[in-house]
Amino acid sequence: MIGLGPADPRYPPRLLDLRCPPDPLWVDGDRDALTDRAVSIVGTRRMTPYGARVARELAYACADAGIVVVSGLAQGVDSAAHEGALEAHGRTVAVLGAGVTSYLADARGRRRRLAYAIRTSGALVSEFPPDAPPQIWTFAQRDATIAALGEVTVVVEAPIDSGALITADEARKLRRPVYAVPGPIGVAASAGANALIASGKAHALTGAPMLLEALGLRLAQRTHDDSDEDARVLDLLAASPLDPDALARQLGLRTTVLAAIVARLLIRGRIASTTDGRLARR
Repeated sequence: MIGLGPADPRYPPRLLDLRCPPDPLWVDGDRDALTDRAVSIVGTRRMTPYGARVARELAYACADAGIVVVSGLAQGVDSAAHEGALEAHGRTVAVLGAGVTSYLADARGRRRRLAYAIRTSGALVSEFPPDAPPQIWTFAQRDATIAALGEVTVVVEAPIDSGALITADEARKLRRPVYAVPGPIGVAASAGANALIASGKAHALTGAPMLLEALGLRLAQRTHDDSDEDARVLDLLAASPLDPDALARQLGLRTTVLAAIVARLLIRGRIASTTDGRLARR
């Protein structure tokens, strides 16, 4: 781990756009991940299955195109974004609301494994001393760093009181493009994101192709086109995971026919099985 000051030539140049750049910025991992092209993807800790899928899809597409994915390693959308980048064998940067050493000492289970994977395929960074514990104010302060590290900020899901809205506001102060993913009306997890779009503070993001186009890139073409049957399954799984029986009923297909479609989509990585046996779009 190394501490970098604004005068250091290795310091991330995008952070110099901040009124008060972190001094020092503590970095554990690949320093180059902080200077390459990047997109910030953030959202609520209380994400829906829809938000989880979208965060992973956007992050996967960006990482697959060589763009670094920046987020805050909180549970929910942030973790889903980091995981999507790692699934694409890309790089991702986690901006922590505590010191790096403190975070690694306190993290448990899935988030601990994710933190070490990020350090291997990107970097853990913090503007707080290595042993500094998390405080309520540290998370709001690090949101500016998340916004500054990305060329573009994307809010996937955010209720009205979400910290992701702070990140979006910081990005706007830096005159960086802000995008938000539209969500269903009346769903609390999307209320803040929808409000950003309605107020003109964010562009409505319709999918990974639009995000990559904003970055001057194109979505990699899939090796195989989806058949009509495959597309119907993927459309039904777009909102949330379903168990195979429910999926077969809604499609009006025999279970044996659906099993063949599911096997094909699993092999191609278009869907995955959840821990409770349901099928989820990836």
